[in-house]
Amino acid sequence: KPYPFYLAYQLDQELEELGDIHEWQIERKYDGIRGQIIVRDHQLFVWSRGEDLITEKFPEFSELVHLLPQGTVLDGEILPMKNNLPLPFHVMQTRIGRKNVSRKNLQEAPLVMMCYDLLELHGKDMRSQPLQTRREELEKLIDEVSKKTANTSLLISPVLNCSNWEEVEKERNRSRDFLCEGLM
Repeated sequence: KPYPFYLAYQLDQELEELGDIHEWQIERKYDGIRGQIIVRDHQLFVWSRGEDLITEKFPEFSELVHLLPQGTVLDGEILPMKNNLPLPFHVMQTRIGRKNVSRKNLQEAPLVMMCYDLLELHGKDMRSQPLQTRREELEKLIDEVSKKTANTSLLISPVLNCSNWEEVEKERNRSRDFLCEGLM
């Protein structure tokens, strides 16, 4: 089973009320399927936030069972991406309802996991660790995977370096330029 999903909700207060900007990590809110990739017992599982097991829909992740350490849980957004650019959500929908994903489907709608967080590593629950620690471990893990293979199905969600809340607001207003729903 996946860990509980912590979802992003619309902010109901002014940005300045959140306090010091440097105590926050700002990332894009991508428009895809929220999911977790789990590697346990030499098997790979992909779960949706609705706790549906959707592994067979995403064959591009199957190689990760050999690349990620046993006892790994990645949290992120599954989304279509080509040439390092997100594609509209409807591109992914061309694959979701299919019983069998063809080679043509894989080429027309290649999917990635844009990783937000590392929830478990080597069987150790990481959720009590500070976000910065989890982020550093996630970066190392994805770097190690990229060195082992040409498989680019795992990406890490870039952190936006904003020095004040006005910059955050400007980035939020540009979200659609990146086919994103906003920021988190």
